[in-house]
Amino acid sequence: MANRQYFLSKSKYMDSLRCPKLLWCEYNNKSILPAEDESSKDVIEQGMLVESFARKLFPDGITIEREHSPVKQLQKTRDAMKSRKPLFGAGFQYKELYALADILNPVGKDEWDLYEVKSSTEAKPEHITDVAFQKYVYEKADVKIRHCYLMHINNEYVRKGEINPKQLFTSKDITEKCAGLFPSIEAGIKIAVKVINAKAEPKVNIGFHCGNPWGCPLTEKCWSFLPEKDSVYSLYRGKSLALELISKGILKITDIPKNVTLKGVQPIQYTSHKNKEIHIDKPQIKLFLESLVFPLYLLDFETINPAIPVYDNSHPYDTIPFQYSLYRWDSLKDEPIKFGYIEQSKNDPRGQILKQLKELLGQSGSVIAYNDSFEKNAIKNAAAVYDEYKDWAEVLEGRFIDLLVPFRSFYYYNPVQEGSASLKQVLPALTKMNYKNIAISNGGEASGEYFRVTFGEDIAEKDRKAVYKALDKYCDIDTIGMAEIIKALAKISK
Repeated sequence: MANRQYFLSKSKYMDSLRCPKLLWCEYNNKSILPAEDESSKDVIEQGMLVESFARKLFPDGITIEREHSPVKQLQKTRDAMKSRKPLFGAGFQYKELYALADILNPVGKDEWDLYEVKSSTEAKPEHITDVAFQKYVYEKADVKIRHCYLMHINNEYVRKGEINPKQLFTSKDITEKCAGLFPSIEAGIKIAVKVINAKAEPKVNIGFHCGNPWGCPLTEKCWSFLPEKDSVYSLYRGKSLALELISKGILKITDIPKNVTLKGVQPIQYTSHKNKEIHIDKPQIKLFLESLVFPLYLLDFETINPAIPVYDNSHPYDTIPFQYSLYRWDSLKDEPIKFGYIEQSKNDPRGQILKQLKELLGQSGSVIAYNDSFEKNAIKNAAAVYDEYKDWAEVLEGRFIDLLVPFRSFYYYNPVQEGSASLKQVLPALTKMNYKNIAISNGGEASGEYFRVTFGEDIAEKDRKAVYKALDKYCDIDTIGMAEIIKALAKISK
């Protein structure tokens, strides 16, 4: 590495603070890093969209096209600086350090204000470090930075017609905070350079840092030593204890020593894994089933929550249902009757969904959802916009029953659930249904694909129809799966 030229960018520096192993691999064993998955691509695309709206606040700005070479990017930036206009994507290099600025705005004779654009709705500690690194590099490269601003999403903004960038963003002056970090930035750079030039990959234990403040591409590699079954890290609400046990070489739930104190439902999980048997609390399951009032209405939503609101009367990151699957179930002896809807245009789906559900859900009967706070909040928030449904939504909330309860409380637990009470784990553990061999198999993918084909450009009609069909199948499995779970619980409670 010492014989090759390399640059420590802002993103790589931030990686170094979290995990030296990740930093080393990015420079010395890049082939081990997996390709970006769809969720990562969605995050990047959303960030780019947010940044494009921030740039609208500087209408005479100049975009500096990205060069692979930091040296070339620096030259293009130096040329553009002569215009004394706002710059987008200005890149500066000092020795092995390199950073790109979201927005540089000229002030006075030869100074600049730095704006870092974030998709979050608040300033976070890592954001300050991010900007401090940039300020450090720019000033070392003889660029005079007057003020540093963190520009993030204003979550109180409500879209009315075209997006108003001035209202969409909030800017916070973090100049003093950044300057105060310079000593730690310098120390961090020295450590990072040492790691990059090390001959061997650093040894780093797994921990909460692996997912904080964002996911790590090395997670699959670093965590692969844990067993697929009975992993101690699957201990229900016991991650801290699990990491402590792992540090002592205890990798399986079944190997947890008897002198270790287990809390809550953890003893049930331990015994179930140890004896390889399903735990069933018949009295509690029976009580839960007795609380259900037929006809049952099994309900599931799929939603989007874009940073940039796509509908009038919505905030950034509002959770907005674009699809529902509903089954009305008159009795255990009857077959559930299917209803459903998916908005296939750019129109706001909330009013139509509220209208249909008010007609379909009737006046009585339990509304069943899995982790029902999600569905309840989606309806409540939609009714706050379409206020003719507000009273109905308040009454409806009292009819909800959460099917998660029997599994979160471990009235039923199968070791194959591996400590999870999620529908994805419970359904195949209790029934013959699963999420294998379907085009869309999780909520994040459903949201991303819907947004792509509904709001994207140049989408083939065949592609759109295929996605909507896949969404219908996925949402349907979630909903009819709840009926199968209730049937199974009724059978085992006898």
